[in-house]
Amino acid sequence: MDKQQIVERLMSLPGEIATAEEAVIAHNKAVQDAKSTLQAKEDELLTTGFIDGKNEATRAAQLRSFTGEQREAVTQAEYRTIRIKNHLSFLYNEFKALQVVVDLLKGAA
Repeated sequence: MDKQQIVERLMSLPGEIATAEEAVIAHNKAVQDAKSTLQAKEDELLTTGFIDGKNEATRAAQLRSFTGEQREAVTQAEYRTIRIKNHLSFLYNEFKALQVVVDLLKGAA
């Protein structure tokens, strides 16, 4: 990577970082929405008498058996959030590394 490419990359990274930060916010909202959907389904099952286990462990098992789709949605939303956070971290690290390279090039000049 030559000096011009370093400068161009440094100039483009803030926009990419901002986009990734917005994506993190959106993905966090998706996780919250998925959790809310799961909670609503669990509440529905409990309040309609569909869950009739005699103890807490049985009721929890019944809830899990009837909310697999909603639980999978939460898991997938959390996974996507982790991936975008990793991407954001990569962008931050790249930006910092390029700043160090610029500092080294200044010192060498």
